[in-house]
Amino acid sequence: MFVVCTAAGGCNPQGRGANPAPASGPPSVILVSIDTLRADRLAAYGNPEGLTPNLDAFAREAVVFDSAYSQAAQTAPSHGSIFSSRYPAEQTTIENLTLFDPARATLAEMLDIYGYQTAGFVSGGDLSPYRHLNRGFATYQSVVDFGSLYHTTPRALEWLDGIDKEKPFFLFVHGYDTHSSYLKPTPYGYLHTDANFRGPGKSAVRTATERIVDGQLFPNANRLIDFEVELLRPRDPANNEMISSAMLAGEARIAVNDADIAHVRAVYDGAVSYGDAMFGTFMAGLEQRKILDHAVIIVMSDHGEQLGERGMFGHCCGIDDEETHTVLMMRLPKGEGGGRHVGGFVEMLDILPTVADLVGATPPAGIDGRSVYPALMGAPATQREFAHAEGSQLSRLVSVRGAAGRLTWSGLSVQSPEFADVVAAARIDGPGFNPTPADLPVAEKRELRDEMVRWARALDPPPGPAGPPQLPAALRQSLREHGYFEVAP
Repeated sequence: MFVVCTAAGGCNPQGRGANPAPASGPPSVILVSIDTLRADRLAAYGNPEGLTPNLDAFAREAVVFDSAYSQAAQTAPSHGSIFSSRYPAEQTTIENLTLFDPARATLAEMLDIYGYQTAGFVSGGDLSPYRHLNRGFATYQSVVDFGSLYHTTPRALEWLDGIDKEKPFFLFVHGYDTHSSYLKPTPYGYLHTDANFRGPGKSAVRTATERIVDGQLFPNANRLIDFEVELLRPRDPANNEMISSAMLAGEARIAVNDADIAHVRAVYDGAVSYGDAMFGTFMAGLEQRKILDHAVIIVMSDHGEQLGERGMFGHCCGIDDEETHTVLMMRLPKGEGGGRHVGGFVEMLDILPTVADLVGATPPAGIDGRSVYPALMGAPATQREFAHAEGSQLSRLVSVRGAAGRLTWSGLSVQSPEFADVVAAARIDGPGFNPTPADLPVAEKRELRDEMVRWARALDPPPGPAGPPQLPAALRQSLREHGYFEVAP
């Protein structure tokens, strides 16, 4: 029996209902996306703080992929890769303002062909229907902009009550539970903080933590994008600080210290615990409907979050581990084989072909993903040697993660036809490359650079850019209020 627990303490057993799912045939599939959830906040990924009792319980019944990486640190292109099993550069222009290429078949479309009942319940924002990610869903509801699983899972459970119990289903639920702003309702908002803290970090979590840059809070900077271009340049190796643009000189600022940074991180942890509680309630609802014995449940995050590690907060401006190391856990019906951990790199675009193997479907042609079905079944699996990630057109970042570290390129977009040639000819110790760790040996940097070039040359880009969508005024304002400062007026 699934038990709903809270990080604040206390567990409530949930009773069973009387709506069994079909016991034979292909399994149903449930995909849960907890937006902006860092993997290192879960016990399954090594966190000792007990922030996520419900996700921890799920992990004990699931196969946990320790080194799963997203292909973008932004919601729209990351989900685009998950649903299409294509890299962002193969979908459309890599921006939160562009549309998903309708020529790329999606996970929902694949399952729809195989007779699955399909539904998605999302928290608006960059998963609103205007992205075209709703293709293949018979029901797709954008419940509330930048809402929580609290808003989407009741609709999902209600939908389950009305479907044909003899047919399999595909259900996608999404929440911005750990997205900016981090402050969540009592008791979660300050659950992990010092109640007496009064520094400027406390005001930052009420507005936009993205306004903290290199130890300073810019309370009036409403369009950080105006100086992000400068901030994204390689760091000055002499002082390891970000290069600031002239525009910062005229901005009001408030100094923040380590206590402020710690406070913001603790408020983020409160959001993590809040999202965990909402997830636990959803899992209890599934058990009440006797679905856990007959469905594959995949829990993931689309990307992570920078929490001051390189002077900034958010996920606008980097594709390092903080932004791209993601949660990926797959629970088989009845929790069979649960509790196992799988090492080696997995990319989030591997979800689609894995689901295809689980349900006996043929995946769309031309996908980049590799099924991890053998690992789910407990067999040795051929693991990826590398994980790839792309930044936005503005940032012009491309990165390859290997066992020894990460190499990030900046200065030329991967969608440029000259990208592979330029990167192949660039000095490995030149300003275009940023290794992590900084002292990554030259041999490893060259290996990662060669992989970046190979990968770029193998991409199959779409015929042309989709162009910017026409955003409703209310959604445009909502995006601005939640840190998407690149939204043009």
